[in-house]
Amino acid sequence: MDRHIVCLQIPAFRITLARAADSALRNRPVAVAPIHAPRALIREISIEASCEGLQPGMPIALGRLICPGLQVIPPDSSLTHAAHHELQRHISSLAPVWESIRPGSLFLDLTGTTRLFGPPIDTATRISRMLAHQQGWPSTIGLAGNKLVSHLAAATLTNPPQVLLIHSGDEQSFLAPLPTLSLPGLHGVHTSRVLQRLEDLNLRTLGAIASVSLTHLQAVLGAPANLLHDWALGIDSSPVHSPIAQPVIERSTHLDPDEVDDRFLLGRLYQLLEQICATLRQRQRMCRHILLTVHHSDHVEQAAQETLPHSTYWEADLQPVLTRLFYRCFRRRVRLTRLKLEVSQLEPPVQQLSLFSESEAGIPPRAHRLSLALDHIRAKFGDHALSWGRTLP
Repeated sequence: MDRHIVCLQIPAFRITLARAADSALRNRPVAVAPIHAPRALIREISIEASCEGLQPGMPIALGRLICPGLQVIPPDSSLTHAAHHELQRHISSLAPVWESIRPGSLFLDLTGTTRLFGPPIDTATRISRMLAHQQGWPSTIGLAGNKLVSHLAAATLTNPPQVLLIHSGDEQSFLAPLPTLSLPGLHGVHTSRVLQRLEDLNLRTLGAIASVSLTHLQAVLGAPANLLHDWALGIDSSPVHSPIAQPVIERSTHLDPDEVDDRFLLGRLYQLLEQICATLRQRQRMCRHILLTVHHSDHVEQAAQETLPHSTYWEADLQPVLTRLFYRCFRRRVRLTRLKLEVSQLEPPVQQLSLFSESEAGIPPRAHRLSLALDHIRAKFGDHALSWGRTLP
């Protein structure tokens, strides 16, 4: 059975989201960059900004000099990830299998869906129209027999909404004029050495690589030659990997006003930890992994994570780990606006039974008994019935 792989991309996803919410940003040069840092670098640009000569990675001050009418919007990762989940929800009814590339970009496997939804090209067009009309998200879609060709097909489209179909057997002729640097998987091999060798041999396009025999490529490139030769011929057998849903418990808090005091921030984090641990005990689950994300006022995010040697749902076990993560994240003395804590790798608790019920070994530690007592009090009188002094302003 022939494969039908779709690469769906929403160019400049963060800017597309901002334009859907604010029509004044449409048809104007827009860039995504931290607005409170004059030396910040541009992360994303619109087509209009690109036409003005701007590029991602350019200092925002230089961008304003080149394009005085540039509109700068701050990055918002929480909004971006929420929109990406919304995108997955929209395509879930038409694509049985999909794989995330990055926010706003997905691989869809439409193999075997012809009897349900019609020809894959019609399904791809239907998805593009649905996103444009319902969400205001113009997209570029590449449809081919594998992930590599569909990805490059979508990348060659510059004026969304557009759909490009590469028929089976036409992969090599489509790829031939494309530059070698356009390969999305080139970072998987030893990039710098391979690129230098290809430049020395004047193999600057995929067609040029395909014209060289595999034996000669192996002589100059070594092991990466096999993969590069297959890519140049349009051969890619990698499957579309379905997302594996892992249960996660997450709690977050917004800081208003922004804060920089370590003691205050650790107190707020302990509040989040208490909420998560109480939820874990209520659901009879223990966690093995903890992730902390902090958001600075200049829109910079820092994250730190740690896998625990043993699963637990006690604050006394997780607090030292959380403190270490906090100091690993909070190395920039810039005020914080948001704290997010999440735990994963959940598993049911395993309790060690005592041989003699009257033994002291069967009595839980004092810290655990105190946590259980606080759970009972808060369940009866509310979450704010008791608070630790460390959590007070």
